[in-house]
Amino acid sequence: MTAGPYQNQLVAVKVRPVNDPAPPLLATVWRGTVIEARIRGHIAVTDASGNVLQSAGSPDTETTLRSCVKPIQALPFLRLAADRLEASDSEIAVACASHQGEDEHVATVRELLVRAGVPEAALGCGPQLPSDEATARRLLASGGVPRPVHNNCSGKHAAMLATCAVMGWPLDGYMELGHPCQQAVSGALHQMLGVDVETAPRGIDGCGLTTYGIPLAAIARGFAAASADAAFRRAQEAMAAHPFLVAGTGRFDTALLEVAGAGLTAKIGGAGVWAAVVRPDGPGVAIKLESGGGEAIPVVAITVLQQLGVLAPDLPERLRPFAALTLRNWSGRDVGEIRPERLEMSSIPPSAI
Repeated sequence: MTAGPYQNQLVAVKVRPVNDPAPPLLATVWRGTVIEARIRGHIAVTDASGNVLQSAGSPDTETTLRSCVKPIQALPFLRLAADRLEASDSEIAVACASHQGEDEHVATVRELLVRAGVPEAALGCGPQLPSDEATARRLLASGGVPRPVHNNCSGKHAAMLATCAVMGWPLDGYMELGHPCQQAVSGALHQMLGVDVETAPRGIDGCGLTTYGIPLAAIARGFAAASADAAFRRAQEAMAAHPFLVAGTGRFDTALLEVAGAGLTAKIGGAGVWAAVVRPDGPGVAIKLESGGGEAIPVVAITVLQQLGVLAPDLPERLRPFAALTLRNWSGRDVGEIRPERLEMSSIPPSAI
């Protein structure tokens, strides 16, 4: 496996000892005047070499990658197949997406599969009910059933299958680590994250692909390092041009890309992990919430981006609902709020951003 220019800059995995102090408080969940939950976590801001420029908690805390690295996982598709297929920007954007299975998402995934001559039945990500409630209700009311194309990861899988079709690799087994497709994806992760994923702890993601246990700072470094790569920059342009395809209705990543996509690329992952990079040259930013739930990610991410000077203190109207998230009960009544806590991080050199 070719590791690329970052092969000698591996990041050591460090696990926080059990007697370490609790991670910093990043957000609180309020129900009325009662603090119902305290959300703690870690933040890492790094340059392309992996130098930690700013942090809160432990920047070396280990987390699964999940879907936050989809723009990096899409690099083999962009390098090997996108031009030969004349893939559209919308198809590139959905290859980097965790979408909600809305009509435009499904149609774009199908367009990519047709372009590559790949049958929809080849998708191995498993069926998933659209996470957009209106779309899910409409699908079920029409007598439809969830299919793999509705899966939030179907764009990534379609791009992998399209790469297999272009390269002459078998479609069968494309999700296995030994398959040329996954070898190419592992190589891209190794190159950008600076971590030997072959020796990293691993598990299986919701879509069936392998995910890895990686230091948080390596994720931030991966996004910063990838910013020098032409294929990654193409993904950034596509995500900025088609923010709806990256997530969907009511989603934070879509709203953020709509407002700031020209200056920022961001991607959420499962289990409370989120990554971003300031365009064009970094730094990279990664957040991990200890709770493993991502509900507070928008609140924390906005606070971090404001502290970095990427977002202004006076937020655009589009982002204001995400700065403090309203909680509603089943009757639609406002009953609480997720609020950010005061964020304290070390200083960043003025030239870092």
